[in-house]
Amino acid sequence: MAKINRLVLVVLVVFLLPLFYLGFLYISRQEKRTNPVFPSQFVDSETYCQGKEQKRYAFTPGDTQKLQTKLNSLEECTTIELSAGKFIFNNSLSISGTNGIVLRGAGKKKTTIQFVNAGNVNGVDIEASHNFTIRDLQILDSPKNGLEIRLSENILIDSIEVTWSARFGEDKKKNGAYGVYPVNVVNVLLQNTDTSYASDAGLYVGQCINALVRNNRAEHNVMGLEIENTVNADVYDNIVTNNTGGFLAYDLNKNTIVSRNIRVHRNQIFGNNNPNFASTGIVKTVPAGVGMVLTSIRDIEIFDNTFGDNNTADIGIMNGLVSETPNFSEWPMNNWRAHNIYLHDNIFQDGSGKAVDNGQTDEKSRPLGLLVKLVADALNEFQVSQGKAAEPVPNIVYDGVEPGFTILVMTTWFGNQAGNANHICLKNNNKGKIQPSLLDLNLPALLNNSEDPTKDSIKNAVTRGETKIYRASDSPSYGGSPEAGFDCEGFQFEGLPVQFPKS
Repeated sequence: MAKINRLVLVVLVVFLLPLFYLGFLYISRQEKRTNPVFPSQFVDSETYCQGKEQKRYAFTPGDTQKLQTKLNSLEECTTIELSAGKFIFNNSLSISGTNGIVLRGAGKKKTTIQFVNAGNVNGVDIEASHNFTIRDLQILDSPKNGLEIRLSENILIDSIEVTWSARFGEDKKKNGAYGVYPVNVVNVLLQNTDTSYASDAGLYVGQCINALVRNNRAEHNVMGLEIENTVNADVYDNIVTNNTGGFLAYDLNKNTIVSRNIRVHRNQIFGNNNPNFASTGIVKTVPAGVGMVLTSIRDIEIFDNTFGDNNTADIGIMNGLVSETPNFSEWPMNNWRAHNIYLHDNIFQDGSGKAVDNGQTDEKSRPLGLLVKLVADALNEFQVSQGKAAEPVPNIVYDGVEPGFTILVMTTWFGNQAGNANHICLKNNNKGKIQPSLLDLNLPALLNNSEDPTKDSIKNAVTRGETKIYRASDSPSYGGSPEAGFDCEGFQFEGLPVQFPKS
């Protein structure tokens, strides 16, 4: 009897442990979404202060010490007015825990807040201050982020400029990371603002709920405009050009705020080919020449945008594992997949995909750029062998990582589902000079059960047709049905749950 019991125990262990393990893998990889309470309306400083005692103080460039002193003892519903001229500070302008504040200059080309010999601080630093407005001024040479706003609600950023004087060579690597940086903010309106020469992202909205980003310009940054771990965002009428990469929508792995319900439309995203000058961070890995990067993101609708002259590709759609290696000791591992992405009615001009990473691929610093080049070279070699002409990198590059793929052993044994389970959908992108094509890298096929792709594994994946190009001219277009190809209709924006002021 004892032997039988031991045999039963062994059988149970042999069969149940793998089942428990597979169940653990499945559960751990599910997205852990927060369900935040959405405020019913956007209440700016003017509305918040109606019927309350209001104070107003005016300062000239010679009053910098008086201004610092006043900021340390602000009462709610206070307006700080800065005249035209240059205000020079050696420390951050900080506001904390006070509501209904307005910080206003005479114009973003007239009033400058410059930081000279300051410590490692943000320029304008706002924390836990609701119903805050900043407008009509320039922030220059901030050691860290130009404007950082944390843990606040109902924020209006209007008609400011954030930039740095260092614009060439090694000096600009020391520029602050972000130009405009609202993080953990509920209800943020960012408009009519220019950022340039940030060593990470010019315009950033991160871990926010309800964001409207419109009529801004991002130029000469590493990444122009970034939406990260944000619920409900409408991004339109922005110009993003002359950056290393144009637009990034991205979720940090394991963050409790999981991005969703995002709309990106009527933006101009072109000519983002500047060399990468980031010294740290994930953006350091971005190859020059990428118009838009969608990484570990979901529920995003992209339409009526103009793309062109981005040397690597107009759009890259990437699983989060491409840009970061998870720590396997930290569970759960979520926010990996890029899915429910609907690209329709966009304008694609020519000139993109002609020089991956400007022809300066770097295996150590920017391995993704090198991978795209190796795949594009293998595809062209195969096409030429079939009597077809070589061509630039397709407008859209997709890593092809489907839900069944697991990084735990970097293998396909757990199943890489065929078809379009991620719902990457392309429709009617025919308003420009060209119809976009999509390069499905099919990363699992490139890896071929190894930790890294090789030239042989890439060549074999191309020859077998596992790594391939999908075209609008295919019959059926882009490979057919949602189960088989990329021609389908996907997520559509549900609107913002709050009413923001009209522009």
